[in-house]
Amino acid sequence: MKKLTPAKVTMMMFVMVGLLVVAYVAKSLLAVEQVPEAPAMRNIPMAISDIPAGTVVTENHIGLGPVLIESLEQDMLLNNRVIVGRVAKQQLKAATPIRAGDLYQPGELPPLEVADGMRAVSLGVGRTDGVVDGLIRPGQFVDVHFAPSAYQGDPRMQGGLTMTLFNGVRIIAINRSYQQGPVARGGNIVTLELTPEQANIGILASERGEITLTYSPDGRGNGGIAVSSADRATLDEILGLKPTPTPEPPFVTEIFRRGARSVLQFRDGRQLLDNNQTQQLPGNLQQNSSGTIDTPSTSAPQPPADVPPPASNLSA
Repeated sequence: MKKLTPAKVTMMMFVMVGLLVVAYVAKSLLAVEQVPEAPAMRNIPMAISDIPAGTVVTENHIGLGPVLIESLEQDMLLNNRVIVGRVAKQQLKAATPIRAGDLYQPGELPPLEVADGMRAVSLGVGRTDGVVDGLIRPGQFVDVHFAPSAYQGDPRMQGGLTMTLFNGVRIIAINRSYQQGPVARGGNIVTLELTPEQANIGILASERGEITLTYSPDGRGNGGIAVSSADRATLDEILGLKPTPTPEPPFVTEIFRRGARSVLQFRDGRQLLDNNQTQQLPGNLQQNSSGTIDTPSTSAPQPPADVPPPASNLSA
């Protein structure tokens, strides 16, 4: 057996340390880091921003947000198709899953809420300027104006008429939405809170002309009908035109000729109507080619032209 010397022991120690270093380096190079598995996620519909209650949800309100699959619940809605077009029953928070209970059922709308003795009446307001270009919203108060179209050309309209029907009536909804939203270029429907008398007038006015709404900062009106002269304006008044004078009745003349009666009308020296109206007189009458009526003469026969008339019995 060979004897170990200090030099051999030292050499063996260096070799062992070297082997350990080599083994550590090899393990570090060959080792594969184990990455923990990411939790399973799914993108589902969420509100982009807070949606107030009573809003009709559209595609513009909805985006997609990630949710842990393990945290999904049965009442969470996973597709836009079952959300768009429904009305929010309560406020929908942004970036939060939408649940079935947050929306009214498809086709269902919030219940109408009107004050005692009032009626909810929907009136057609065709153009966007009729609803203040969409700047008004449900809950605010407006004045209702009416421009009739049933009397075109009537001189009593003085070129056109607009009038205020009601002051300070509350808006319930616009285009079936209880919140402010976009309005159409035409065919807008506004639901107002009116008294029964206002409701009758509003319905008739919407069928006989154009309805326009103006925002009223004064709040609720007195519930009456605003039909005083101060609430009316005519086109002649706007243009500063004087009312058209009422024409004088025409001068009528009757002409009787050979059993025919003709009627002529004149105004300011000019003939208005050449009726040549002929009234047939009793008896054996005939109409000639000129439109007049001939009748046989019933007077005594006239003497021949060459026979002098009888002398008059005159006293001397």
